Amino acid sequence: MKLLLMRHGEASFNATTDAQRSLTQRGSTLVIQQSQNPVVPWHEFTGLWVSPYVRAQQTASLLLQNYTYKQHGLSLRSLDCITPHSEVAQVQKFLLAQQHEGIVLITHQPLISGLIGHFCHADEYLGEPMMPASMALLEGEMAAAGCLRLTHLFHP
Repeated sequence: MKLLLMRHGEASFNATTDAQRSLTQRGSTLVIQQSQNPVVPWHEFTGLWVSPYVRAQQTASLLLQNYTYKQHGLSLRSLDCITPHSEVAQVQKFLLAQQHEGIVLITHQPLISGLIGHFCHADEYLGEPMMPASMALLEGEMAAAGCLRLTHLFHP
């Protein structure tokens, strides 16, 4: 399985709630740059799930408009269990139920670092810190504690 974890792009603090924060111009630019990263095996991903927060949805839309392998269609689907303070166990349960071999999740800190730590080191507190628009490519047999390895880390 391949799992691409992406943190949303840089977001403004000018919003009524955290969920309503939108991307800054810089955030949008960096997401577009990341979506065109030639090292990412875009053709191997069949599922794209996104946090319902505005900044994550905007990140996903930009990714879909600009990723380098458009011949292979990804469809955007919202997933409530990948918001900033969701539980790693919920995400693992969701991923284990998927039939997809290649999955992209667009989510938030601190969850994204927790997922890297959990899947790669069996400890959610050992995950790499992820900046806005950063991506981590994990590969392995299944999305379970300690069963994936971090193969690429992409910081804008």
